[in-house]
Amino acid sequence: MREKFKSTIIKLLNNIVELRNKSRFLFTITHKNYIRKRFRAQHGYKVSFKNPSTYSEKIQWIKLHGPKYSMYVDKNEVRNFVKERVGKEYLIPKIGVYQSADEINLDLLPNKFVIKATHGCGWNLIVHDKSKLDWSKTKERIKRWINSNYFFISGEKNYRNIKGRVIVENLIEDPTGNMKEYKFFCFHGEPKYVVAVTVPDPRTRIKGFYDRNWNWINMNINGLPNINNKVDKPYHYNEMLEISRKLSNDFSFVRVDLYYSQGKIYVGELTFTPNNGFGRFSDLKYDKKFGEHLNLSGVQGK
Repeated sequence: MREKFKSTIIKLLNNIVELRNKSRFLFTITHKNYIRKRFRAQHGYKVSFKNPSTYSEKIQWIKLHGPKYSMYVDKNEVRNFVKERVGKEYLIPKIGVYQSADEINLDLLPNKFVIKATHGCGWNLIVHDKSKLDWSKTKERIKRWINSNYFFISGEKNYRNIKGRVIVENLIEDPTGNMKEYKFFCFHGEPKYVVAVTVPDPRTRIKGFYDRNWNWINMNINGLPNINNKVDKPYHYNEMLEISRKLSNDFSFVRVDLYYSQGKIYVGELTFTPNNGFGRFSDLKYDKKFGEHLNLSGVQGK
């Protein structure tokens, strides 16, 4: 009887905590209060909702008042948009999309693949050798993803109404070890900055920031270091710029994330609120400079 009572109390307390966490994003006033506290702690200055000027402030404004882009952040649905705008040749080959972990037949999957939750951020699993995969634990992990609503974790409304699923894709690799990601910061349909991300070691992700003309910028976000030896501009850089323009043309701001391997470009995802607007610039002047490119006057909520 005592153990049952204890279990009931624990469950009740967990429900209260969950409800409190959810409620902070359900109402504008509580959401603003949450942003104020976290923004000040992260960026070191007070956020302005009435007259946002920095990039970080404007991303917060968009989270509260901007359009909802659910179909573009859904990692399965966005594939149709990419196919229509730039062509299916830029899509990472898809193995399948699943509504539950039980639908996935591990025996039918290739030895290497990637599992991604379609409705969240950072819910990914890269599998290099499925024979070493603990499938029982992986299924539990997938179930947690599918049963979670990322909106109540981050407050990003783009994720609120997306159905929980997972997509399995081919693992894109480069045998030379020269695999890179290029993340284009696009303002009103024009890429202005790009982050080159290399993976020299699975435990590190070293970044280099460049302007559109591939001039190196001495900055970082959230303390992630720049690349000591500057990255050469990719051979297909102009093609990347054109892809970014076509994919960002309808939006006031979006970061277009591309993979580049063995001379081939793949579209990773579209990111409308990078770092949830809490990525701290190494120097405030860059936060302001990025913000100058984003005009909110024509941004209308949906």
